[in-house]
Amino acid sequence: MTTTHAPASPPGARRASTALPSTALPSSAGPLLWPWWSEGALDAVRRLLEEGDMAAAGPGHPLIDACEQLAADVLAPGRHVMLCDSGTAALETAYAALRLPPGSEVLIPATSFRATATAMLPQGLVPVLCDTDPATGGIDLDDAACRITKRTAALAVTHLFGRPVPADPLRRFCDQHHLALVEDCSHAHGTAWRGRPVGTGADVAIFSCGTWKMCSGGKAGLLATPDRGVWERAHVLAQPKHRALARVRDNGLRALAQSGAGHNRRASPVAAVLVADHLRRLAHTVVTKNERQAAVEELLARHLPALVPLPDPAGRTAGALYKLHWRLTDGRPAHQVVTALRAAGVRAWLPAQPLHQLPLFTDPDLAALLGLPRPAQVAPEGFPGTARFLADLVEIDTRDLYEPLPDGDPDPYDHALAAAAERLATAAGT
Repeated sequence: MTTTHAPASPPGARRASTALPSTALPSSAGPLLWPWWSEGALDAVRRLLEEGDMAAAGPGHPLIDACEQLAADVLAPGRHVMLCDSGTAALETAYAALRLPPGSEVLIPATSFRATATAMLPQGLVPVLCDTDPATGGIDLDDAACRITKRTAALAVTHLFGRPVPADPLRRFCDQHHLALVEDCSHAHGTAWRGRPVGTGADVAIFSCGTWKMCSGGKAGLLATPDRGVWERAHVLAQPKHRALARVRDNGLRALAQSGAGHNRRASPVAAVLVADHLRRLAHTVVTKNERQAAVEELLARHLPALVPLPDPAGRTAGALYKLHWRLTDGRPAHQVVTALRAAGVRAWLPAQPLHQLPLFTDPDLAALLGLPRPAQVAPEGFPGTARFLADLVEIDTRDLYEPLPDGDPDPYDHALAAAAERLATAAGT
C-alpha cells in the first residue's frame, strides 16, 4: 500500500493535556484514546457556545458550509455533499432520496454494520442479506446474484473496518442488474481503491462522523452523490426550510421545501467544526495509523506468531484500517486469546455477530412491533462464507494508534503482547 509521510503531529494538534490520560499501555490511567481535537477547534467550539446560537436553521452557516466543502475536497471529489446529524440519518436520507418504490429489496452483505440495513426500514424497503467472501469479508456477488428478484432495486455495501470493496465489480454488477449502488464508507475515511476514493463510484455514499470514527464530530454524518437531483431531494427531506430553499433549484422540490417533507436532520455547527478539524488532519491520521499498525504487527509476529493479521485489502492504495483483525491459527479458542490480550491491556474483542444471526432476521415478524416492513427471513446455514471469514478472528480497537510514539519511548504493545503470550503459555501448561 502506498502512503505519504506527514509530520509527527499536525499544526495546532493537542496530543494530551491534564484532562486526558497518558499514552502508556497498559497503565492504570490507560492509553490516550481517539478522538481528540486541536486547540483551534476547541476554541472555535467555545466561541459558538458563548454566542449561544446552535440552531443553524438559516439559509447557510459558514462553518457547516466549510465542512461540507472540505469533505468534498478530501473524501468525495466532484460530488455534492450534505452534512447530517448522524451517519444513520445520512443513510435514511440516502435511501429516501433515491426514490426506490416501497417494498423494494436491497441487497446487503451479512457482515454490514446493522444501520446499513435498519436505516432502510422506515422507507418501506426490505433488506436482503447476502453471503460474504470468506477471504476478504466483502460481499459475495455470485451469492448476491442468486438472491435477485423482480423487486430488487439496489445494492448497499459497507467498506467494513476500512477494507474497501472493489469498485469496478460493484459498478458492473449494479449496471448489469439495473440496481442503485449505495456505499457506506463510515469506516473508510481517506480510503481509496486503485487510486479512487471509496464512494465515488456509488449513486450515493455516506460517511458516519460519530463516536470514534477517523473523522468524528461526536455525532454527525455526510451524504455524497454525483446526482444533483438526489442531493436536492436530500435537502428537502433532511434540512431546514431556509437551507433547502437556498440550494434547491427544482420548482416542485422548492414548493415541498416550504413545509419540508421529512425529518430535521441538520447538523450542529459544533459537529461541523470538529469534523472539519479531523478532515484537515486526515493525512496525518492515515500515515500514523499505518506506521503504528506495521510496528504492532512486527511485535505480534515476535510474541504471538499464531495470531496472523488479515492480508492487506487487495487494491487499497490509500487509507488506514479502522480496526485490525488477527486470525488465530493454532486451534486455540479465540475467546481465550481475547481474554489474555485484554488482561494485558490490549483493546481486543471477538467480532460482532453477523446480521443474519440477529433477531430482526431470524424472527422478521418482530419488525411489525414498530410497523416496519418484514425483512427477508434467513437460514443461518445460508452464509457459509461469512462463517468462514469470522472463524477464529480477533478484533483490535485502534483508538490508541492515532499518534506516533514519543522519540525514545518503548512501544507499549511490546510489553502487552509479551504479557499476553506468557499468560497463554501458562494456561496451556507449557
